[in-house]
Amino acid sequence: MHKDRFHYCLPMEVVEWEFFGLKNHSGMASAFSNPAYLKKRCKAFLKKIRKRVDEVVTNDETLRLLLINDINSLDKEFGQISHKNNNDIEIFAEFFMFVAHLLGWSYKDGNFYRTPIYYQTAEQREDDLNKSAQLNLPSGLYEVYKRRQVVKQLLSESNSYAAVALIMGLTASNVKILEKAKHIDEWYQEMMSRREKR
Repeated sequence: MHKDRFHYCLPMEVVEWEFFGLKNHSGMASAFSNPAYLKKRCKAFLKKIRKRVDEVVTNDETLRLLLINDINSLDKEFGQISHKNNNDIEIFAEFFMFVAHLLGWSYKDGNFYRTPIYYQTAEQREDDLNKSAQLNLPSGLYEVYKRRQVVKQLLSESNSYAAVALIMGLTASNVKILEKAKHIDEWYQEMMSRREKR
């Protein structure tokens, strides 16, 4: 926990890596203690996000406009970052609104109006597997793989979907999805195979 509002921030450096790559932005965590630098980089992130939204949100103009409006609001808040002005909570609010719209919430009534669908081309999947194999196995994938194995085991013991859901702390529909998700096993095995070949 940091007492200073602006400080050395490795997570922000990692954000730099995600958007611009590791090579160009290594060792910049301390620069985020400067509000002018933080403001500049946040605006650069938003520029990338805005471009990506325009590229991928092509069949839902309402959503595209919602997201662009969220980005504009964030841009305005980032523009007000300074030692004198503390608008962190407004930035949090605008960020969470952007995430809510990305994930399908809308109209401020707690309901979903869209279902995000993530798609990988064969080339993207291959690149993803290759990059993942170079790293340690992502804990999230391992956890999903193990959860699927437990679900399969419980179902093989003649437990109902409702019973397995109760045991696992999932919904019955999530249990059914995990039961059918053979691609998780394939992904896991492929990643383990690639790690062994390194």
